[in-house]
Amino acid sequence: MIQSAPGKIDIAYFQQMHGDSKSLNAEVLVPILLSVKLDPQLDTVREQYFSGWDYQETADSSSAVLFESFWWNLLVDTFGDDLPEAYLPGGGSRWYVVMRNLVNQPESPWWDDKTTTDKVETRDDIFAKAFAEAVKCEACVDKFGNDISQWKWGELHTATFRNQTLGNAGISLIEDLFNRGPFITGGGKSIVNATGWTVGKSFEVDWLPSEREIVDLSNLDNSLALHTTGQSGHAYNGHYDDMAPMWASVEYYSMWWKQESVIKDSEGHLKLVP
Repeated sequence: MIQSAPGKIDIAYFQQMHGDSKSLNAEVLVPILLSVKLDPQLDTVREQYFSGWDYQETADSSSAVLFESFWWNLLVDTFGDDLPEAYLPGGGSRWYVVMRNLVNQPESPWWDDKTTTDKVETRDDIFAKAFAEAVKCEACVDKFGNDISQWKWGELHTATFRNQTLGNAGISLIEDLFNRGPFITGGGKSIVNATGWTVGKSFEVDWLPSEREIVDLSNLDNSLALHTTGQSGHAYNGHYDDMAPMWASVEYYSMWWKQESVIKDSEGHLKLVP
């Protein structure tokens, strides 16, 4: 527990922690990529977006888009010729560990592309191929164009909240009524700001932390919380989705504990009488 003063925790510190979007996977792989020989044009792109990058996959980051596109292609290029379709990588912590170990074996047979008969590929060959493919990322170009500086992670890695009953009705008018989004979102898999997505499927968020809390045990009224998407289950109610934008930007509302605090901040009162 970090304390800014005796008996009082540093709320801002924990807010920053919840929003930490640093990719430890990128921290491992980018230095290796920076050492790989590339043609001059690709080398320029690599230096521009990865040299000095802090590995934070924030919503406005172009480097995050380029890296995650590279990661997608790296997994497919490495394992796509070796594994059955049902076992292909989806990304995430298991594959971070696998790749973290494999990169220390640059001549491993896993790197060899079995679809080529005239060459035995090494780690650096696959890294170079995956990066060249990342620069031409089809989903990225379709959405943003060829200018990588316009690629924004949060606009590609969006979160849409779909109603569990009618959100996939197949009727657009009904889905538009009950679903909310897409919301611009930072973070990623196996990151403190945990917004998952699946390699081979989409960059769209497909799992996420549904609630965040910061509890001050020295002063419970100093606690904060937030959950998706709102307190009301009625689609026309203002509280149906008012928390979703706050969730996307890692903001909070006060989590009152004392009766007087709850009453003072209440929107209205419902009195039940016999």
